[in-house]
Amino acid sequence: MKTAFHPRKVYVAASYMAPVGRYNGREREELSFLGLAEKSGAVFDGSPVRRKEIEAVVVGCQSPVAFSSVDNTAAKVAGVLGVSGTKSILIDTASSSGATAFEVAYQMVASGSCDHVLAIGIQKMSDVSTPEATRIVAGVIDRDEAEFGLSMPACGALVARALMERLGLSLEEWTAFSSLLTQRAHRYAARNPDAHLNFEIEVEEYYRQIVSGKNYQYWWPLRYHDFCPMSDGVAAVILTSRPQEVLAAGVGSATDIPTIADRNYFHSFPATVRAAAEAYGMAGLKDVRSLAGGLHVNMHDPFNGFGPINMVDLGILPRHRLLDGLLDDELTGEHGLFPTNLTGGLKGRGHPLGATGMIQVVENHRLILERGFRAGLSHSIGGPINNNVVILLEREEHYDKRRHEPYKPWGLPSLGRTKPRDMTVEALLAGNGPVEGDFVTATTRFDHKSGEPLNTVMVVSCHCEAGERYNFLFGIGGEFYDRTAPLTPGDRVTLERSGTDILVNRMPVRRFYRRTLDGLVELAEAARRRLRGSRSEPLG
Repeated sequence: MKTAFHPRKVYVAASYMAPVGRYNGREREELSFLGLAEKSGAVFDGSPVRRKEIEAVVVGCQSPVAFSSVDNTAAKVAGVLGVSGTKSILIDTASSSGATAFEVAYQMVASGSCDHVLAIGIQKMSDVSTPEATRIVAGVIDRDEAEFGLSMPACGALVARALMERLGLSLEEWTAFSSLLTQRAHRYAARNPDAHLNFEIEVEEYYRQIVSGKNYQYWWPLRYHDFCPMSDGVAAVILTSRPQEVLAAGVGSATDIPTIADRNYFHSFPATVRAAAEAYGMAGLKDVRSLAGGLHVNMHDPFNGFGPINMVDLGILPRHRLLDGLLDDELTGEHGLFPTNLTGGLKGRGHPLGATGMIQVVENHRLILERGFRAGLSHSIGGPINNNVVILLEREEHYDKRRHEPYKPWGLPSLGRTKPRDMTVEALLAGNGPVEGDFVTATTRFDHKSGEPLNTVMVVSCHCEAGERYNFLFGIGGEFYDRTAPLTPGDRVTLERSGTDILVNRMPVRRFYRRTLDGLVELAEAARRRLRGSRSEPLG
C-alpha cells in the first residue's frame, strides 16, 4: 500500500545577499567568482545555525565554467566558506538556478536527510563581455533555433509582440506602456541601496533617450530600457528543521517544452502556472488572493512583456487587469492589495542569472521580518521560459492560523507538442514543389548605433502530410526587413528549396551563429597553427 509523504516543516534560519552590480573594480569592488562566493559567509553572522552544523551546501549558478572558468563549483564554494566535509551540489537550471537550489535544499530538510542546509545563488557575469554573455545564455535555447538567431532578448520580443497583438496595441501604445513599466521598476530600485540601477527613469527621460539614440530599439518591439542589466550577485539562506519565525510554506517547479516554435502561444507561460499550482497545493492555499494586504510578490521581469503575464499566471491578477495591473498602485503598489517587486525587480535591481531566484527569496525574507508582511511569493524563470520555480515564504504564526491542508492541483494548462525527430525542414521539402504555410510571428534585431536591421527570427506554421501542422523557426537576413516587417499572423507563406538554399517567400534562410563546440574547434585550429609556426623560434 502506498504511503503518503508527510514532509517536515522547513524554516529559514538566516538570509544574506550582497548588493547587485558589477564586481569589476569600477562599479563595485573587484572580486573573483570565489571571492564573491566568500561574501555569502555573512549569512552566519547572528545565525542560530552555526557553520559546523551545516550538513549540505547547494549552489545554484548558470554555466559557471563558461562565465568564470570555475568547475567543481559547489565543492570550491564549500571550501571558501569553511564548510568542507558537507555534501556539495551544483544546480544549473539556467536563470532559475538560485530558486532551484532553494527547492533542493528544502527537499533535503523536509525529507529528514539533513537538518541544516546552506543554499546559495551566485553569478559573476562581468567576467565576460556582453556579446560573450549573450552567446553563453543562448546555450539554453534549442540548438537549431539558436543558430537561426534566437536569443533570450528575441524571446522577450516575441512575447511583447504577442501581447501587442492580443491586446490590439499599436507600437506607439506599446512604447507608452513600456515607458510606464520602466518608470515603475526604477522608482522602486531608486529606494533600494542593493539595486544595480538604483536611479529613477521618468517617462519623459525614457522618450528623450529614444530621440538621442541611447534608448535604442534592439529587438522589435523592445527598447534598451525594456531589458534587465547584466549583473553580478550572490545570496544565501540557511534552511533548518528548527522552528523559526518564517517557514517555506510551498515550493513548486515545472518545465515547458524546449523549442519556442512549438509553443501553443506566447501570451502565457504554462510552466509558471504549473509551478504556482504546485506551490499553492503544498501550502494548502486554495486562492493566493486570500493573502491580499499581507503578501509581497517578487516576480521575474527581465523584459517588459514578462511582468504583466506573470501576474496573471501566478493568479494574483485577473486576466482583464493584465495591461494596467502593475500600473495601479492601489493594486500592486507599496500599500496596495498585492505589493509587487518593491525592490526594483530584475529590470531595476538587476538580474545576475543564477543568483536572482535566491535574491528574491532573501528580499522576501527581509520584507517579512522587517516590514510586517505575512508572506512573500517569489517566482523565477529559467531557460527560454521553460524551467520555472515558485516559492512561498510565510510567517509560521500566520500559516498555523489558516487552513493549510495540502492538495494536488488539477486543470493545469497543456503544453505545446514538440515536432517528431524526423519532421525537419529538409523532410518537409523532400517532395516536388513548394510547401504552403502561414506566418505566425517574428522579431527583428537592429544595430544599436546605425539602426540598421541585422536579422529577423520568424516562426512559420507549415501544412504537412496527413493534415498535420508543425511550426518551424527560421533566420532571415536584415536586408529583407522591408519584406518581413509587413507580415501579420495568418499571412500565406511559401517554403521551397533552391539548390542548397531554403527559401521563405523567396528570401534565403540563414544561420547566424555556431554553437560553442564549433567555436572551440576553431580556437584549437588557430592554436595549433601558432604552435607550428613557433617551433623554429627559440624558447623564452
